[in-house]
Amino acid sequence: SRKRGVVGVIFRGDRLLVIRRSMTVAAPGLLCLPGGGIEEGETETEALVREMNEELAIDVRPVRLCWRSDTSWGTKLAWWLAELDTTITPIANPEEVAEVHWLRPNELHDKDDMLPSLPSFLAAWERGETNLDTKPSS
Repeated sequence: SRKRGVVGVIFRGDRLLVIRRSMTVAAPGLLCLPGGGIEEGETETEALVREMNEELAIDVRPVRLCWRSDTSWGTKLAWWLAELDTTITPIANPEEVAEVHWLRPNELHDKDDMLPSLPSFLAAWERGETNLDTKPSS
């Protein structure tokens, strides 16, 4: 079966939850949105909740699917908007996540060390192709 993954799109105000991948995982040290593989028998939302818990020790509430994409290496990604209680601070699981950042979309544009799926998502968002209520503020 083709590999499937889920990505968490989590906002706090106009900032997006962005992680830097640890040096021990695939594509080490790159910036991306948190997420991971969907396991056999799991729904997208179940995988989303589990992955956010594993990577960042947070309980998120899935809101809606906002985009789908295919990575260059053939993984099908489901991008899910999710809500996180504002009182909760994500805590990086060092096995998977090196750093946690809350970044505005325009702050991401200056970065040259993003996982390729992230600029693709930002471009789709700017074109109005994602099911997010907002356009990125420049």
